[in-house]
Amino acid sequence: MTATTTPLAAAPVGARPRAGLRGLPWLVLRQHRATVWCAASTLAALVVGLLWLRNGMDDFIDSRAIRDACITSADCPTAQATVDYFRNTAGDLLHYLGYPLRLLPLVAGMFVAGPVVARELESGTYKLAWTQSVSPLRWFAVKLSVPAVAVLAGGSLLSAAYTWAWQAVPEVLLPGQAWYLSFDMLGPAPVAHALLGIAVGALAGLLVKRTMRAMGAALVGYLVLTGALLDALRPHLVSPVTQLSAEVPGLTRDRTWILERGIVTRTGEHLAEPHCGVGVSPEQCLARHDGAGWYLDFHPYGNFWPLQWAEAGVSLALAAVVTAVAVRLLRRMYR
Repeated sequence: MTATTTPLAAAPVGARPRAGLRGLPWLVLRQHRATVWCAASTLAALVVGLLWLRNGMDDFIDSRAIRDACITSADCPTAQATVDYFRNTAGDLLHYLGYPLRLLPLVAGMFVAGPVVARELESGTYKLAWTQSVSPLRWFAVKLSVPAVAVLAGGSLLSAAYTWAWQAVPEVLLPGQAWYLSFDMLGPAPVAHALLGIAVGALAGLLVKRTMRAMGAALVGYLVLTGALLDALRPHLVSPVTQLSAEVPGLTRDRTWILERGIVTRTGEHLAEPHCGVGVSPEQCLARHDGAGWYLDFHPYGNFWPLQWAEAGVSLALAAVVTAVAVRLLRRMYR
């Protein structure tokens, strides 16, 4: 039996093809155009706010010539006006303008899990795309890549603007926003976290197939994954510096992330923060534990960028693994 085929009608001159991967990205953007406009407007407002805040902080610092004086907390001016400006007015604005970067992975993951993937599986509209010469794998690739590209571009711009604004202030004037406390809002880490959130959201959408439940699953899955893994790994992604001393090392070190303090025994063992009781002197505490001195493990500010890139790499590797699991699941479900 010979099958006859009817040639496709020629497309009008100047018409833009809408099939396959060329048409699906446009369709995804059109389906979620309200979200796209809302996200773009929010991004523009945040970036403009950060540019304005950075200029204001620069003017305040330069008019009082305090930039060089604040290299250490001992030299930094303690005038109440300076403290109030940075720890209240400018500090609060900087924190709130950067906080969306901390929420970006959660929002991106929940959006991909629910409206992008699960809603189409729940309503059955995905079948229409699959009957238009679009394979399930191509459909999933576009559903994943469009928000990933948007987050990569917008998140990188916002993170760069926030990091640039944050670096304007001597860190001793913003003790609550030290680099290790603001780590999730600085550098490449929040962008890599957001890509991981998208991968987790896509997997949740395929597994749950119900919009609201998939969004909840993406939220829980991302928090569990990052809380159990990334937060625990972060201090160890780059080797910390160990300081040995005969006296108890202080814990107030500028731009330094303190990890652990304790006693070094005569056998070389490290005892973290031994409890020696109330009223016991450091010398008595050393003698009680057969100590030879004290140690302090910390990350200096010089480890900030190595830690940032290391964590970004781990996040991207996890995103690749989660995406591979999602693709394998898709093939098994709809082959």
